[in-house]
Order: sequence, then C-alpha cells, then structure tokens
Amino acid sequence: MDVLEYYIDLKCLPEYQQAHEIRISKQEIADILFCTSRNAHYILQKWTQEGYISWDGQRGRGKKSTLTFLKSLDEAAYLHVKHLIQREKVKEAVSFATASHFSAELKEVLLNTIQKAFGIQHIEHQEEVKDVLHIPLQHSLYHMNPFFVTIAVEAHILNEIFDPLVRYNVDRKTVEPHLAQGWEVNEDYTLWTFYIRKGIRFHDGSNLTSKDVQWTFQSIINEEINIPNKWLFEGIQNIIVQDKYTISFQLKDGNRVFPYFLSAIFASIVPEKSDIKGSSLKGTGPFKIEDVNDEKMILKAFDYHFQGRPFLDKVHMWKLPESKLDPLNFFTDENVGKTKKSGSTYTIHDNGSNYIIFNMKKAGVHQNSFFRQAVSEMIDSWQMVQDLGGSRVAPSTGFIPDRSDYSNIRHSTQKAKQLLHQSEYKGEIIHLAVLRFDDFLEDAHWMEQKVNEIGIKIKVHPIELSDIYNADFMLAFDAVYTGESFEDNIELAILILLRNEYGIRIFLDSSQLNELDSGFESIIKQPDYESFLQEFQAVEEKLKETGTIIFTVHASEQNTFQSNLQGIQMSGYGWPVFHKLWIK
Repeated sequence: MDVLEYYIDLKCLPEYQQAHEIRISKQEIADILFCTSRNAHYILQKWTQEGYISWDGQRGRGKKSTLTFLKSLDEAAYLHVKHLIQREKVKEAVSFATASHFSAELKEVLLNTIQKAFGIQHIEHQEEVKDVLHIPLQHSLYHMNPFFVTIAVEAHILNEIFDPLVRYNVDRKTVEPHLAQGWEVNEDYTLWTFYIRKGIRFHDGSNLTSKDVQWTFQSIINEEINIPNKWLFEGIQNIIVQDKYTISFQLKDGNRVFPYFLSAIFASIVPEKSDIKGSSLKGTGPFKIEDVNDEKMILKAFDYHFQGRPFLDKVHMWKLPESKLDPLNFFTDENVGKTKKSGSTYTIHDNGSNYIIFNMKKAGVHQNSFFRQAVSEMIDSWQMVQDLGGSRVAPSTGFIPDRSDYSNIRHSTQKAKQLLHQSEYKGEIIHLAVLRFDDFLEDAHWMEQKVNEIGIKIKVHPIELSDIYNADFMLAFDAVYTGESFEDNIELAILILLRNEYGIRIFLDSSQLNELDSGFESIIKQPDYESFLQEFQAVEEKLKETGTIIFTVHASEQNTFQSNLQGIQMSGYGWPVFHKLWIK
C-alpha cells in the first residue's frame, strides 16, 4: 500500500471528505490507518514531500497538530488511478475505481481515465517508437490452444498466433493457399498433396517442413487424445511425407471439401515433437506469446512472419471481469493516435444468434414438450428487440441471420397458459445458466419476467465463458441462455456446430443426437451452398418444433474507427484483425 492510498483512506472518512484543515495527532492518524506511530510519522513526511498536505506539528502529549489537505478526494483518486495505470496495474485500477465509497460521478471520471489508457498507444522513447494495443477482456482466456478452443474471442486471438496450411477467403468464399503455396488432388478426392512454402519459421526460430505437418495431424487423429473437433480429420487414413516440402493426405473416402477442413483454427501447424495438449505451443503466426498469466496476455510482433511483420509491436490483453469496458471502444477516434479526426463507421454483425437450449439430459418438468412450448410461446423476440433495443437488431428464428423470418410468427399468452396446463407444471424453479454479459443478462431477466406472467419461476445463474468447458457443471442446469457466433466460413461453422462436443450436443438426448448426426451426413453430401443451408434448416426445425431450442435475437454493433487507423478488417468473430492494423 503506497502513501497515496493512505491519504485516500483518510480523506474518505465522512468527517474529512469536505474538510480543508483538521486538528489531529500522529497517534490518531496511526489508529485510523492501522499502523504504528513510527509508520504514521513516515507517511506524514511522504505526504508533505509529495505535496498532499501541509503539517503544522505540535509537541507534547495530547497536543494536536494542524493538517491541511492540499488535494481533494477526487484529485487524489484520479492521481492514484494514473499511477496504477503507469505501473500496468490495470486490474487494481478498475477495482479501485469501482469502490463503493466513491460517488457515481467520480467513478465515471476514474473509469474514463482507465479507458483512455487502452487502445493503440504510440510510444516514443529516444530513437525507438512502439505502437502497442491495450485491450480489456471481460473473461479469462481459458484455452490458448488451437486444438481445444471453442470460444470466439479465443479463436480470434489464436488466429494471430497460429497458421493453417490454407485460409478461407470470405470475399471470394473459397479456400486459398497459406502455409501451403498450392495443392493438387486425384480424381476421386482421396489423395490430397500440398506443397509447403520454403523459409517459414516457427516462433522458436525453427523452419517449417513436411515433418511438422505430419506430426501435427498424427497428433490430432491420435485416438488417445480427445480433441473436441477431431471429427474434422477422422477421414485421414495416412499422412505421407513426399519430401521436405511436400506432403500427402490419403483419405478413407473421397472428400471434395477437405481443404475447407484444413482452414479451421483446429488445423494449425505446430513444430514436430510438440505436445498438442500443452499450453505453450509455438506457431508461425504474425504474433507470438511473450507473456501470459491469469490476469493478462502479451502478444509480440513476430519479425519473421512469412507474410510480413505486423505494424503493431505488441498487443496487451487484460482480464477485467468486473468492468463494463467494451474492448471494441478502444479502436475508436478518441483512443487512437494523437490527432482526433472524423472516422469511418463499421457495423459489426454477429453472424449467428442468441438462444435458449433446454438440458435434455437432466430430469425435470422441462422434459415435457408442452412446458417448453409454453416458454417459447411467451418469448416474443420482436417484443424483446423493441423493449431492450441496443445491439439487438432483429428477432431470430434460426442461427443464420439471412435466413430468419419472423413475419408470420404470433405469440399468445392464452395459448401459453393452455400449454402450461397440459404440462402439469407445479411451480418448480427452472435454473437458467446465462453468460455473464450485460446483453445476455438483460435478455434473461426480460424472459424471466415474461414467463412469470403465466406462473413459471426462473432463477438466473450468471456463468463465465470458460464454464462451457466443464460438462458436469453445465449439465446441472435445466437450460442455458447463450449465443453462437459463426466464423467467416459459414459452411464449416455449421458443421462444427453440429459436431462440436462442447456446443449444443452436450444438452441433447441420444435420439436427438442421432437425428443431428443423420442431418450432418445429409448436409455434407449436398452439391451446392443453397442445398447445404436448406438441409441445415431442416435440422434446426426439428429442434425448434419441440421447443428444445428457442431462438431470441440477432445482434450487431456500430463502431466508429478513427480515420488515421488503416487496414481495418473485421474477422468473423467481430474483432479487427490485429496484424492488418496500421496508423498513418
């Protein structure tokens, strides 16, 4: 605890908050600050040296001295927050700024001060210039391993650290060369040969070769390693190193979209002999991990990336779960560069939907289809959009925004009551897990009030993003309110949704899983994109008609980026791609 904190503790006392001058003894100060008399003497000296007080001391037992406050509580709190930020103690700064004994006005000033410390900071030190991006995160980064990731924010960050053989081009809607500079396939799509670029380095300095690719995929398909999306590569029968920069995949059955599978973050290439279950994997991406702990992660530009070094020198990400600071605000005109100019507004569409899914593996009244349909009847998504507004731009009837059609849907309280009566609901409490985001919690409490109109009782349980990895924990709830945000490659994202063991599958019973798998087999056989989506919507309908899934809203946000921030390219996860950003 530094001396400024002691000063704030004293100034926070109700009798001293507005005082300019007080009569007090050193022993009284020691008692207030819970320290020794010697320490109180040292603190008074430091307060005087730093210009916080003036002290007119009086000698003699029982005599009181005169202490004059030279800084108000607001000034001292503001200065303390600035000191914490300078020492990169961001979490402590947020905790201090949100302390209950500060006024709402002071809290706002302090949080605004913290917010200005984020964004892209242009640092000039002697002859060295650094551009560092600071971002707050509302949740821990749980899986910084590309083979196990299922959370959108984590996937976005991992795409900056790791590279796959090929990448999906969202504009052309096709797969293009990346680590591989090209490939060829035989007539029945069972033998795929990839030609790897020369001179690509891993973050540890070693060169990428065919053996690294072989090791990566042999590890992925290893039966002893349980990777959530192993199914993507279960068709691989053999991996053949042809030479140092040529590798072939022999498939059990023909697969014309095999390169689409290889474009996933789960197909990132790591060095030979790596433990793909580990947390310190090396990639080839434009950024490498410099430091990571429970509170922050630092990415550093990789000078030798084969597509060129990023403009940003570092990216600092801080875990601040107790704050309401929006990460995307730190790319806006108030937080970038030295000059404030008019910016460009980007609308970021969440390529997915929010939804409730009932836990069909847990006993309870929610197993009754009449009950689930009664809940569905009461949740009028159009009314939710109108009542809550914000980022909720449209009611949802499915995962894909372009396919949602709410025009012919009607909701009836009377019908909901009839369905509830048929379910023989007895007033049981429905335990609903909800992601700890403001919008999700607002949605949940809105829905709680709506279903309570017909007598259904819901208890909302906020959960962390990382909790989805804990199956036993998640299966303790009757239902979960969450969202699905698809990556740029919609077809691949849909297939992952249907097969990912940490997604909707965890809550479905065996018969529903069989239907899901049957739908999956039908979907992958479709010859074109339109047929693919139609088959997927047929799977959606089966889950909707029984009320197992209740879709709510599609969301989007608008962010204005400053005009001197260039290279803005939004990923499918709704964030700017770090390695594309530069400042003019």
